[in-house]
Amino acid sequence: MHPSRGPLAGFGLLTGAAVGASEVALRVGPQQGLGAGEVATLLAAAVGLSAAYGLALALVAGRVGRRPYGLVLAGFLGLHAAVQYRFEVVLNDFVRDPRVWGGIGGLLLASLLVGLALDRPLARLHRRLRVLFVSLVLVASALAFVRARGAESPPGPRPSILVISLDTTRPDRLSPYGHAIETPTLARLAREGVTFDQAIAAAPITEPSHLAMFTGEPPLVTGVVSNGTPLGDRPELLWRALQAEGYVTAGFVAGFPLHGKYGWGQGMNVYDDDFGRVAGLQSLSLVKAFNQVAIKEHALRERPAGQVLARAVPWIEKHRDAQMFAFVHLYDAHGPYDQPTNAALGPAPTDGPALELPPYWPAPDRRITSPAWLTSAYDNELVTLDAAVGQLLDALGPTLNETIVMVTADHGESLTEHGYLFDHGDNLHDPSLRVPWIVRYPPTATAGLRVPCQVGGVDLTPTVLDLVGITDTIAREGTSRMSELGGGECRERPVYSSTVAGRLVADPPTDHALRGQGRKLIVHEAGPVALFDLLADPGEIVNLAPSPVSDGMRQLLEARIAGAPVESPELDPLTTTMLQSLGYIE
Repeated sequence: MHPSRGPLAGFGLLTGAAVGASEVALRVGPQQGLGAGEVATLLAAAVGLSAAYGLALALVAGRVGRRPYGLVLAGFLGLHAAVQYRFEVVLNDFVRDPRVWGGIGGLLLASLLVGLALDRPLARLHRRLRVLFVSLVLVASALAFVRARGAESPPGPRPSILVISLDTTRPDRLSPYGHAIETPTLARLAREGVTFDQAIAAAPITEPSHLAMFTGEPPLVTGVVSNGTPLGDRPELLWRALQAEGYVTAGFVAGFPLHGKYGWGQGMNVYDDDFGRVAGLQSLSLVKAFNQVAIKEHALRERPAGQVLARAVPWIEKHRDAQMFAFVHLYDAHGPYDQPTNAALGPAPTDGPALELPPYWPAPDRRITSPAWLTSAYDNELVTLDAAVGQLLDALGPTLNETIVMVTADHGESLTEHGYLFDHGDNLHDPSLRVPWIVRYPPTATAGLRVPCQVGGVDLTPTVLDLVGITDTIAREGTSRMSELGGGECRERPVYSSTVAGRLVADPPTDHALRGQGRKLIVHEAGPVALFDLLADPGEIVNLAPSPVSDGMRQLLEARIAGAPVESPELDPLTTTMLQSLGYIE
């Protein structure tokens, strides 16, 4: 005899609501930076999705007719146990591994047995359980709001700091550096601040370059040369030093290489790496299970500037009167160039032989035939980023002139140079290594000043610490450029840059470059050496090696390379597929 489906459906709905609210209460925390409205939205989504899942279980179990309450319970136990096991225990194993499918299968079977064993008590008590489940929803919801609250941030004696990183942005495509396309916000920052004309990245790859910027150490010191590498404990991170001095710190990132799973959130009061439109939704078991089936990479891997600003702007507005540090990372200029601003270009040309575009670009884009169209599309992405920077400056409101604002990039982009079409990461030529660096801070930075000498991305952290008056207790390779900001003598230092010669392998081979005194030496893992005179040959076309100069520079570079640490990237399937989709793995 089939049980009454009304009570069974109610049991499924209430069980789902209680489970959804409880999961939110367990997963939210102050580092996510969720406001009350966002917590309420997440709770509504979690309760609604989980209740719908419970109702679906009840409908199926009601058709089976035997021990249906136990089947509903088994459905919840199995889902959450399997997702927890997959993401917390065997994340680094492929699905075909017996540990994965065998473990998940065992958990599902155990859940079924537990559910069936508890069917009769549940059938007898389901009316009394309604009060318990409703109470659990209310208590868990209240706990979620409490757990999401961050620490208060009273004003401090030091200036606030806003660092904006424009991923994949080369300076010669911005109007402050002479390009015809207007980027008015950056042009304004250049007029009101200091522009470094020769800022050189430590790597043409997102994670190692950002680590160099925020530790003051190049990959030759950090050992991180590839995306997907766990950072480990990094006391030298800029925001850890700032937090120790009373700063309230926050990071808002747009691309998977800076995901908190690698350790980027250490020292951050808030670290927002949630790429979903509903904050926190991607952490729920139901959504993770859905992503495993519906999304190739099993999770979202990037987000546009608008979504980053939706999280960053309210936080900045709330904390701008305090002693605050905000790091905002914007990813729009990274290929493929597909933001709405490119609609003005019209359809991409596809007549004739297709360009050899990066394999991670979508198939329709890889039919494009015009480098000029793609270059214009890239420029349009920079216009989008410029507008986003303007919104971040507006968020500072009346505190703008008391805030240190820095805009830079992790690396550039090759726009056909050296036969490398609309990509980065595989070579150490200037299109991938030269980056913008503009600093606005009226008390110290001379308005309209340009610094012509070479500086490095590693100089960012020492400069920030010097500007805010924090004594640095860590010996860093980077140099403070506070003197240059005030018009002091331009002190050129050599810059060491590195990149992986093989993408995402356990012991990544690396290429290295030494740039200084108008020359650049590149030493490849396979042995070839290239020397370029950047003053006479800025396009790096004529290889002057071997020569006495290249031999001397090579000795200096190889002395640095000898014994340099190399950290292995994390080779789990999620990382592999995510980075492959972003073009960081062939």
